[in-house]
Amino acid sequence: MYKMSMVGDSNFWTADDKLPISQKSVSVPSANGLSYSGGQRITIEVPPTVEYIQPRECYLSFDVKIALPPAPAKPTALQLDAVLGGQSVIKDCRIYSGGAGKILLEEIQDMNVLTNIKYTYSTNDVMRAKRALTEGATVWSTDNRGTCGTTQSHQAATSTNCWFRKNPAGFAGDFTNDNFQTVKCLLPINSGLFQNSKILPVLMLDGLVLDIILEDATRCVKQLDSARLLTRQGLKPVFHSIDGTLGAAAKKVTAKTNFKTIFLANDNNIFSAANCPFVEGERVNFVELATGTIADTEANPFVINTITETPAGGTTTLVELTSLANAQSVADITTDGTFGVYSASISEQIAAGSYTPSYTVSNVELILQQLEMPEGYTSKMRSMMKEGGVMNYDYLSFTNYKHSQLSSDTVTNLRLPLNQSRCKAILSVPTDASIYNSALQLSGGVDAAAAANAKTYEYLNTFPSADGAWYSDTSGMTGISDSLNNYQFFYDGKLNPSRKVDCVKTSGTSISQQPLIELEKALAQSDIIPYSFRLFKESFVIGRALSLHNGVYDARGRDFNIQLEYDGTQNKNKLWHNFVAHIRRIEFKGDGVRVLV
Repeated sequence: MYKMSMVGDSNFWTADDKLPISQKSVSVPSANGLSYSGGQRITIEVPPTVEYIQPRECYLSFDVKIALPPAPAKPTALQLDAVLGGQSVIKDCRIYSGGAGKILLEEIQDMNVLTNIKYTYSTNDVMRAKRALTEGATVWSTDNRGTCGTTQSHQAATSTNCWFRKNPAGFAGDFTNDNFQTVKCLLPINSGLFQNSKILPVLMLDGLVLDIILEDATRCVKQLDSARLLTRQGLKPVFHSIDGTLGAAAKKVTAKTNFKTIFLANDNNIFSAANCPFVEGERVNFVELATGTIADTEANPFVINTITETPAGGTTTLVELTSLANAQSVADITTDGTFGVYSASISEQIAAGSYTPSYTVSNVELILQQLEMPEGYTSKMRSMMKEGGVMNYDYLSFTNYKHSQLSSDTVTNLRLPLNQSRCKAILSVPTDASIYNSALQLSGGVDAAAAANAKTYEYLNTFPSADGAWYSDTSGMTGISDSLNNYQFFYDGKLNPSRKVDCVKTSGTSISQQPLIELEKALAQSDIIPYSFRLFKESFVIGRALSLHNGVYDARGRDFNIQLEYDGTQNKNKLWHNFVAHIRRIEFKGDGVRVLV
């Protein structure tokens, strides 16, 4: 909007052809309802009277509230995905032009999978904190820090969690839907069009239509890491005793003997009821922290009635869990700090096949940054286009090519029918495509003994740490390596890169350097600045930059393949999400609008 010119031979610059532009915020509510749940569609229609917008500064605003499943399911503290927050509920996104033509400008299938790539790799403490403030994500809290050598968890906050409010210590009554809070989310729209910095002439498109399909609740609602069995074993509350006595006189749980109280040790910062990951009405169980062996109370379960803070002598205060009915354990539970307590509210429903929380999205509106151009600007632009002028609007977008793969395939060739003329990179995410019931989806499984158990997911964390067994609760949304040996792309009639990219260490317990180098280049070309590779195992992605810097690659009429080799121990069916980053162009002419891919 600014043109600079030299004045004579001097070294001074002057600005001319300045356009006075003002900016204001306008909100456009959804057009097809007041509230929505998982699987439903949200439609927002932007009128052409908005004229011009700054896409990158536009936001999607809505309220979200989680609800527990109906009885007889027991309650537990729930939240949306810690990394994505409100972004996890956006499954598919389509953007059309307005009017009768309704031209498809952009479509991103499984947008939450793509956003997970961005939020996993393009992140730092500042960005994560901002997403926690505006997008409903959660971050590591010092109140819930681990003291037993575990890694930090962003999905363990209790007193600072925005999704629920814990009852005060000593409260008598179950944790209910009234404990869940309505969270206001203000989300950037992670599509190419709405991440563009160029001004978008909405009036030339006769308006915009934004269509959003919401994700199933079981894919985006999560349980706290400190309560869920198969993640970060050492972060669980540690069993102290059943009588609160300090020292060697502390009373243990004797097998098949009645007890009604559980005292939690101060390990993992459990100093108050507010820091306890459990809630009233929740069923809990015992687990041996070193081995993951469950000491079951299934026949006589322990269901929490109250959570109190009890002085235990001196300055020591212990958190006490009480039950109305007598409970029994199948094994002795010792008081030497070797046993932890975990939530069994979801895992007890695995046999029944169902634990179905839900969420409600309401008050949906698209907040636009409208630009007001000077008088005569629009008419001048239209006049120039009627005289044969053309206006081109370029933006970086993504197309998702899905490909299924059986667990029995040791050598796989994925053929991708690319038809984009200006490709930048490809990001391939192999997600777990196994079918799990809702209780398994939320809990990650019930058996920590076998990594290939049909009830559990990849990824199993085999790093030697206090985290212990660590099974993913993000199946279908994050990538898994699943014993991948190497990969190589084939296009332009040759293999790229010239040698196979070795992934053996990445699939095991270490780091393979070359896949991360390839991924870093692909992320940069996809306009995803790679700040962090900390979660390269938990969110496994294969990347290939098809060009460097400002270059592009014409994929039309080319054979494009990904060649994959496994070591034979892979055990998951996979659905590959292959996101191709490419530049699209909206071409404005006097006789209409068209999209060039």
